[in-house]
Amino acid sequence: MVTAFELSLRHLDAVVAVAKNGSISAASSAVDLSQPALTQALAKLEGLLGQRLFHRQSRGVVPTTAGELFVARVERAVERIKLAGRSFPRAERLTPIVHLQRMASMGQLRAMSAVERAGSYALAARDLGVSQPSVHRAVRELELVLGVPLFVRDGRVVRAKPETAQLVAAVRLMATELQAGLDELEALKIDGAGKVVIGALQLPAAALLPEALARFARSHPQAVIRVVEGPYRELLSELRRGEIDLVLGALRNPLPSDELVQAQLFTDVLHIVARTGHPLVRDLAPSSMAMAGFPWVVSAKGAPTRRAWEELFADIDTELVFVECNSILATRGLLLGDDWLALMSPEQFRVEQQAGLLTTLGPELPGSRRPIGMITRKDWQPTATQEALIEHLRLAGLARR
Repeated sequence: MVTAFELSLRHLDAVVAVAKNGSISAASSAVDLSQPALTQALAKLEGLLGQRLFHRQSRGVVPTTAGELFVARVERAVERIKLAGRSFPRAERLTPIVHLQRMASMGQLRAMSAVERAGSYALAARDLGVSQPSVHRAVRELELVLGVPLFVRDGRVVRAKPETAQLVAAVRLMATELQAGLDELEALKIDGAGKVVIGALQLPAAALLPEALARFARSHPQAVIRVVEGPYRELLSELRRGEIDLVLGALRNPLPSDELVQAQLFTDVLHIVARTGHPLVRDLAPSSMAMAGFPWVVSAKGAPTRRAWEELFADIDTELVFVECNSILATRGLLLGDDWLALMSPEQFRVEQQAGLLTTLGPELPGSRRPIGMITRKDWQPTATQEALIEHLRLAGLARR
């Protein structure tokens, strides 16, 4: 299947012009291409996609079903690059860039993005599978278009200038939008096809997500699903860059970025968890002082579970023994192997509890109820396949309310 960076920016710009003008002749004037060149560009793109985008009629052209889907995605993608070009700070002697999508190539934008990520031309070339001189040449050509240098050298590392980082962000979101369009075209050929990339924090990865994925896989066997686990801020960074479609986890208020939105799926509660043979199991309501005498497994600083743990011992002066751990598997391993304690959701140790291996100490932790849900980009428009998975997540969340 073709990927976003294999497409031509000029061809994509031409598709948008054809759709807006309703004819090849009117579009050719808008994008400054001859009618034969525009017709050839459109034919090449349709051949690459394996889909006819327009019906040719005597009075002009009309988008096909595939064309309507794809043009909508292309318009959003091209607009990102157009706006990025207009806001790029060129040298004063140069006029503003009005249509960057007609001046830059996809290869140049891809090379710039790769260098920004790798911090090195050599590593970027390796990641792209091309020669280092070709990456240098592509970046240099883009610098000539923009009228300013894109990177500065810092020892052995090259760093993107602030304005370059903003352009790279636009390029990545453009690629994400185009990939969504390509997925929608694939779904027209193969029902249920598409791709969803999910960032999952501890709780959803342990319970809600597996349940939703099991149901989704039965209705969309052709879909490709990738689950990425990691710290909250790291996942949100990938979400903002378009590398992840949605993030599942404990919701924060306020969100750290106004580019994101969140939706609650269910409410979770925390329990103090230990192995069934733990010395404190016989105590119906162990005190904070008693629990302070045992080692703890805690979440990273700033996480809602970590804050709940800190509040539990707010009035205790005793030095606590603990390890930070974001792995459910490692946490359960410590709990099962010795007298460790942890704050966990019932979903995270249900199997071990049913097997009689782990148990709770006392009732649920007072004031520990927290909203669990999904976080997405504010301007994200999910494909039909992605929307189907979201619906399964909603249903799984409803079952827990």
